[in-house]
Amino acid sequence: MKNIFFVLVLISSIYADKLEVTADKFTAKDADKMVIFEGHARIVQGSTTINASKIVVHFDDANSAKSYNATGGVNFRIKKLKANYRGSCNKMTYLPAKQSYILRGDVKVKDSLNSREISGQKINIYAKTGGFTIVGAKSKQAKLIFDMK
Repeated sequence: MKNIFFVLVLISSIYADKLEVTADKFTAKDADKMVIFEGHARIVQGSTTINASKIVVHFDDANSAKSYNATGGVNFRIKKLKANYRGSCNKMTYLPAKQSYILRGDVKVKDSLNSREISGQKINIYAKTGGFTIVGAKSKQAKLIFDMK
């Protein structure tokens, strides 16, 4: 329990915004430089929220979070200066250093800033710029729907 508290304090000190993590179970694996949040896992930082069955946070040698991996019923809201996305997918990876999100498996995203809907099997969202890349599958093409004004 002491290790988990230390890790949560470490995670929250990395970010300017307050970071709140809730889950049914927390497991710290110090040797593997990871923390696992299982069961109704939820991460909230500012206006960004990630919900999933399981979220694994990996740390680098300097004890900075290098990636978040969310799986199982993932839904999210990503709100940054140039991005305002809501959606769902099977798996999400967030890379804090790049401020990029990699969404995989039956991805559906609504872009509130630009009034468009995005779907595909893999979508990369670049929160710094508000840009994205969509990849479809052979059986299901990528789709972008937007309102014309």
